Amino acid sequence: MRVFVTGASGWIGSAVTDELLAGGHEVTGLARSDKSAAALEGRGARVRRGDLDDLDGIRLGAQDAEAVIHLANKHDWSDPAGTAAAERAAVQAIGESLAGTGRPFLIASGIAGLVRGRPATEDDASPFHGPDSPRGGSENLALEFAGRGVHSVSLRFAPTVHGTGDHGFIAVLAAIARQKGVSGYPGDGANRWAAVHVRDAARLVSLGLDKAPAGARLHAVAEEGSRPA
Repeated sequence: MRVFVTGASGWIGSAVTDELLAGGHEVTGLARSDKSAAALEGRGARVRRGDLDDLDGIRLGAQDAEAVIHLANKHDWSDPAGTAAAERAAVQAIGESLAGTGRPFLIASGIAGLVRGRPATEDDASPFHGPDSPRGGSENLALEFAGRGVHSVSLRFAPTVHGTGDHGFIAVLAAIARQKGVSGYPGDGANRWAAVHVRDAARLVSLGLDKAPAGARLHAVAEEGSRPA
């Protein structure tokens, strides 16, 4: 299958690209820099130059593919509104490009903030709707395209996706703990934070592409809850 992947050279995207290529798929990754393009080519993927603001390029990438996996996000913590707007615009562009085709459209989302007081499940709908909500309400927007002939699937990743070379939240907290000699946590430590290895997350994406029904919500979670000892 010809698969167009945004964020293909990122932390999760690199693992997903490897998994898809190993499964016999042809991957074209969106790359905004020479470094990202070289990394994708080194993995055996094809390259489409552009970024999340290049909506015309994203549309063309979606139209040329048999499936789209949207993993990219600006993650600009200094401009959350701009990040959410870019995310929503990209999802809108991909969804409109795939409307009426029945082709798979898998979109990255998360489990954080879905529910309070209990573990979130795949039966829980996202409470985030509209452009002013987290990630621009992109999960619900993507799933709405299932009613327009798109095989939409939500990929909800755990807050920490770990592995060798991890540079995310938990890696930062672990580095601080090693430096300070103490591991801090909020409150009484009863808070829980789900986790998954990056290779397991990539495997879920591949399985979701091959087997998940339209409208599915998939939780990329291995450790349901990690908390201080």
